[in-house]
Amino acid sequence: MAIDYQKHKLRVSTLVLLLLSLNHGNVLSQTAPSVSAVDLNTVDWIHGSENCEALLAETKYQEWQQIEYQPDSFVFRQNKCSDYEGPFVYFFVGQDKGLLIDTGATIEGGEKLTELISTITDLPLVVAHSHGHGDHRMGDGAFAKGENVSLVGTGENAVSQYFGFSNWPNESIAIDLGDREIQLLPIPGHNDDDLAYYDSQTNIVVTGDTLYPGRLYVKNWAEYRKSIKRLADWVSEKSVSHVMGTHIEMTAIPNSDYPIGTTYQPDEDQLPLSVDHIYLLRDSLETLESPTRTPLGRFIIWPI
Repeated sequence: MAIDYQKHKLRVSTLVLLLLSLNHGNVLSQTAPSVSAVDLNTVDWIHGSENCEALLAETKYQEWQQIEYQPDSFVFRQNKCSDYEGPFVYFFVGQDKGLLIDTGATIEGGEKLTELISTITDLPLVVAHSHGHGDHRMGDGAFAKGENVSLVGTGENAVSQYFGFSNWPNESIAIDLGDREIQLLPIPGHNDDDLAYYDSQTNIVVTGDTLYPGRLYVKNWAEYRKSIKRLADWVSEKSVSHVMGTHIEMTAIPNSDYPIGTTYQPDEDQLPLSVDHIYLLRDSLETLESPTRTPLGRFIIWPI
């Protein structure tokens, strides 16, 4: 009997979507970290205010929320009253240096972030990006003024040259922070310089704006499809605890997103995704013959 593999794959993807929605992102194939860690699925992130003007006027206004997920492994979230994007920033510290992924959406936020980083370590810093869009690099100037800071430029050429990619985007490389390896994989499609990061200590994969609980804006459809397949192959060989993006735009209700520009998200989705969401995204893209806006529970494929 002949088997229609495309229909079979679509049915499997639909079943995975149903299971993921029912479990609201609880891991199906994640491996728990080997050391005690904060449960990132229960973190109550700062999410703006109904009255941002009043909140911003407070003397104790919280620009950044800082969570130490594991020792020397940090997640920051910028307040949505500072910028509606409310981006997440990641910081990993090794024996020799630290790696900061993104610097936030505002110049002032960058200044505040440098202060927070200085309380964590005085080691040299590599300041890189998930990609080059402004809401992830507006704080760069504050770090550029610091000592012992290597600020990675944006754009495919700058990223390739700094990290030493010789076959962008078809290779993965590793950098050593000192007894801590971070692997990098190019995943262009949302932008031309998107990177995924894998931390060997926490087993976290950082996927930037390529995959997160929100609207997955796809600029280059062909490149994005290739990147998600490459990302799926890459993570299939790794132990992954969480897949972490750089925004939350979804509500806690599957397929329901907050409007663009929202500065108050009291009922937002949780941040962590799992490797199964990468596989779901890959399989869904393979079934789409052309760029099509497609809701998939905890995120929406959104061609632009």
